[in-house]
Amino acid sequence: MMAFQTSKDTKYNQLVLSDTAVIKELLTFRGTVDDTNFTQGVCATNSLKMNTDVIALFADLDKLIEKSLNKEQTTLLSYIARDYSYYTIGKLLGIPVKTVGSRFNTICQKIKQENDRQWRKVTYIQKLQLKTKRCSKCHDILPATDEFFSVNNSSKDLFHSQCKKCKNK
Repeated sequence: MMAFQTSKDTKYNQLVLSDTAVIKELLTFRGTVDDTNFTQGVCATNSLKMNTDVIALFADLDKLIEKSLNKEQTTLLSYIARDYSYYTIGKLLGIPVKTVGSRFNTICQKIKQENDRQWRKVTYIQKLQLKTKRCSKCHDILPATDEFFSVNNSSKDLFHSQCKKCKNK
């Protein structure tokens, strides 16, 4: 069965996950275009109402959310996707209303940073064919550069065994 583009998803044609404004819009209006809950790791059960590009965009967004956010941040996003007011979200999470907006902005920035990191990883490995190294903690295969690994002069390859993301957790 082929999914067709509807007027509901035409505005999502040229959207990319390297723009925090796009991420914010997708997360804010997710409930109107996608009836799934990204905390379950399932993408686009309402697929007959969206084209494959939009489904893929939300699937990519879900992966970035999983890789970059903690449980509290994911909970906040689920409330935003359900169109709860910042006041209601603040009450549910026990935080000031002003804090909800700033945390949402931080979440969008973290998703963008993870997207950029994943893009650089693919570019460095597949396009530039740089040497790789497996992180001893997350087991992700990453470019063996100082962008992904801290320098360790006592190591054979001059990098720590854990990637910077794992070391900073």
